[in-house]
Amino acid sequence: MPETEARWGGIRFPLVTDHLLLQPAEAGTLWNTEWSVRKRDGEQEQIGSLFPESGKISGEIGIRLELAPEYRDQGYGTEVFYAMAKFVFRFRDLREISAVCAHENDRCLRALNKAGYVFREHRDGMDCYSMKRPRTAWTGIYVTVGVFAGFILGIVLSNPVVGFVTGVLAGVIIGILLDGREKRRNAS
Repeated sequence: MPETEARWGGIRFPLVTDHLLLQPAEAGTLWNTEWSVRKRDGEQEQIGSLFPESGKISGEIGIRLELAPEYRDQGYGTEVFYAMAKFVFRFRDLREISAVCAHENDRCLRALNKAGYVFREHRDGMDCYSMKRPRTAWTGIYVTVGVFAGFILGIVLSNPVVGFVTGVLAGVIIGILLDGREKRRNAS
C-alpha cells in the first residue's frame, strides 16, 4: 500500500527516483530509522529496505541496502545509492556517505561503482566504498578570471608579463581564501 507524502524540514518524502520511492519510517529520525524502497509504478510494492548507520567519523553517514532477490540486477541498487548520496549532500554537516558489501557480492560492487562510490579499503571480508561531497572550485575559477584580468592589465600597462603574473597571483590568493572559507563553513 502506498505511503502518503510527508514533509520534514522543507524536504518532501518519499524521495522520488526514476523507478523508485524512498521513504523513512519516521521522517523526524532520518538517520535512525529503516527506509522503505518501493517501486514507483502500480501498487508501489516494497522491494527492499535501506538502513542508515552513523559513521565512525563526524560528518559521515553509512547506508546498507537490502533488496529482495527478484529485484536484484535491475539497476535499482545503483539508483538507491546515487539518490541517497544526492540526498545526504543536501545537509551541510554531512560530508561523506559510505557503504560496505561483501567482497564476493559482484552485484553490490557494480551498483556502488555505477553510482559513483569509490573503493576505500578491504576490512574483515568486506569492501568499504564511499562518496565525498564535491570540493569547492573557487581557486580554479579565480585563477581563470585572474589570467584574463591580467592579460587586459598587461595590455593597458604595455607589459603583458607583469599583467599576467599580477592577475594569476590575485586569482590564486582570492581562490585560496574562498576555498578556506568554504571548508570552514562545511566543517561547522
